[in-house]
Amino acid sequence: MSSILQELDISWIQEYLPASLDIKQTILLGSVGLAVFSSYNFIWFYIRPIFSPMRSLKGPPGGSWLFGHLPQTRDVPAVGDWHRDQLRKHGHVFVYKGLLNQDRLCTTDPKALQHVLNNSFVYQKPHEARYSLSRLVGEGLLFVEGDVHKRQRRIMNPAFGMLHIREMTEIFVAKSNELRDALKKHSSSSHETGEWTHTEMLSHLSCTTLDIIGLAGFDYRFNALDNLVRKDQGENELSLAFSQILNSMSHFPFLGFLKMWFPIFRLITFDTRARAERSSKKTMETIGRKLVEERKQVLKEEMGKGQASKAKDLLTLLIRANLAASGGGGAYGDKSLSDEEVMNQIPTFLMAGHETTSTATTWALFSLASHPDVQTKLREELLAFPSDTPTMDELNGLEYLDRVVKETLRYHAVVSGTIRVAEEDDVIPLEQPFTDKHGTVRHEIIMKKGDGIFIPIRVVDTLQEVWGDDGEKYNPDRWLDPPKRSASVPSVWANQLSFIAGPRSCIGFRFALVEMKALLFALVRSFEFKLAVDPDDVVGKVGIVTRPALRSRPQEGHQLPLLIRQV
Repeated sequence: MSSILQELDISWIQEYLPASLDIKQTILLGSVGLAVFSSYNFIWFYIRPIFSPMRSLKGPPGGSWLFGHLPQTRDVPAVGDWHRDQLRKHGHVFVYKGLLNQDRLCTTDPKALQHVLNNSFVYQKPHEARYSLSRLVGEGLLFVEGDVHKRQRRIMNPAFGMLHIREMTEIFVAKSNELRDALKKHSSSSHETGEWTHTEMLSHLSCTTLDIIGLAGFDYRFNALDNLVRKDQGENELSLAFSQILNSMSHFPFLGFLKMWFPIFRLITFDTRARAERSSKKTMETIGRKLVEERKQVLKEEMGKGQASKAKDLLTLLIRANLAASGGGGAYGDKSLSDEEVMNQIPTFLMAGHETTSTATTWALFSLASHPDVQTKLREELLAFPSDTPTMDELNGLEYLDRVVKETLRYHAVVSGTIRVAEEDDVIPLEQPFTDKHGTVRHEIIMKKGDGIFIPIRVVDTLQEVWGDDGEKYNPDRWLDPPKRSASVPSVWANQLSFIAGPRSCIGFRFALVEMKALLFALVRSFEFKLAVDPDDVVGKVGIVTRPALRSRPQEGHQLPLLIRQV
């Protein structure tokens, strides 16, 4: 309760209360009252598991009435260890407790996963998760569901095609080489002596991918890497607004939990977090609206003159496709996006195209530093290439680089899992039957409206039954002859779940792959990498994505300290 009071600026309330009334007690009682009497879901949360068919499934005992088994899922040496342990104990179908005592199904059965991911109208993101997502990226492609998602996705798909990614590769390579040059300057003093230079790689990669998505996403210059190198804190408006929203989402006070689960608490808008979000989103909306209007005006003028646009950024490509879908007039209809919907894609581009790729590339460098033989073999291939400005096709033609990227995204899936909730009663088919707690063999899973399922991406991507005995080890050479069993994994790329599958699969996976290859090409070609800490000290911390942190220094936040030396 004290954490809420510290976050809220509520000193003014005391003026309107009797002197004998304790403000903390008042707010506590009021909060409980609002939750119980104003949120009709509250009691049903605790009653519905009694009637759920998931009661007959095996699973771990216990679990907190408030947080379920979630504390246990996080209190493990490596991400996914708890779910993997439960699979060994209870089989490939089991149930555990989520927030507020809710039953949550978990399965690695490929046919079941395919069914859930392909039926996106039936299985959608939980409403509380969508609320949190809307606070971060607005109502863009990551937020919307059903027919709205289908319409937005159809209009946006062309912008992420190979033709446009090929044109954007120039941006990926130029910014990757800019990072290379910055690190060379950073390590120049030790270059002559051959000594190693201590470098925190996550921040460098995060700034670089922010610059890339700014230019490739909507032709906007963040200059984040330049600011980092010069230690300049003067972030531009859009960068600062996005950073503030990310920072607010990284802290999860109790009031945030109440707002997520009990809509009545969303009426509280004077807390610190809400004020910061409101200010940041206003800035992002103002800049976003300006960017959209500028692009629309230029495109209309070019269309009027019969000229082809030379712009390469995703926002311009999206607006062009949207104008074409609306007949060129820009009127909003069933086949096009409103200006508000187009504008909501800007924070979506930032979120999906920034944190994910920087984190995946950071984990790639961690694995290369942990496996010097793999790093040496990759460097030999990259140094044999005659130029430092490869095209997309040339990057994709580097076979060992391709295997390293595939293995990194399999072994270090940056999104460790995702949740779906049944919007209607359903039956999930299975490839392999299971035995429930009563000894009955079942060939399907009965789902009731409101039942949730956790899709354990990281576990599926390292499952020994799929990937072999070394499935939980890092081995790029497995891609010389991938196990046949991996073909059963629902996927849009490389027989792995890292980009999900079905209608909600990652629309920008091609963008991410080429960007990641460009970064690794520039870095591994120019530097040797060695861990600056014991490998066991590096752990994955699950947030929006799973980023590295140090077990010994958790208070320092996400980081990956490496030693680098110029080749």
